[in-house]
Amino acid sequence: MKRFIAPFSGEIVCLRLIEESDLEKTLSWRNRDDARVWFKTSSRLALEQHQAWFNHYLNKMDDFLFIVEAGGKSVGQASVYDIQWDSGFAEVGRFLVAPESAGKGYIDQACAALIQLCTVTLGLRYIFLEVIDTNHRAIRIYQKNGFVEENRYDGLLRMSITLEVIENI
Repeated sequence: MKRFIAPFSGEIVCLRLIEESDLEKTLSWRNRDDARVWFKTSSRLALEQHQAWFNHYLNKMDDFLFIVEAGGKSVGQASVYDIQWDSGFAEVGRFLVAPESAGKGYIDQACAALIQLCTVTLGLRYIFLEVIDTNHRAIRIYQKNGFVEENRYDGLLRMSITLEVIENI
């Protein structure tokens, strides 16, 4: 059974664990042409594939996907996954905004709240992400939240943040 993480808030947003009732909505966000291009796997997904992913996700103890809410409305998603509990490392990502909520700063706020969850609640010391190196909008959000470039490869930019950096933000 997946570890429960209570909903938590940033300045503007609240993050809560995804539920099965969120799947159709998150799939519609993810399958948009303007969103898919920023995922490593950019093909359209069927609801059955998304449901199968969710069923597998429910049994993973190192993977937490959050629905980002603002004003009680679902406006996006964010995730921490591949958590290495013994070393305090994890990857963050799967950031996605609802089309009607784009440009309102929700993903920036979700990123900041997720960093706090990773360090304060989960006790992680190092978090990283990979982003397509032409996704300049996302890169600016990550830089604003303290991520720095580690390296580039195969059209991806790997960025990270360590506990020392987080404590100084």
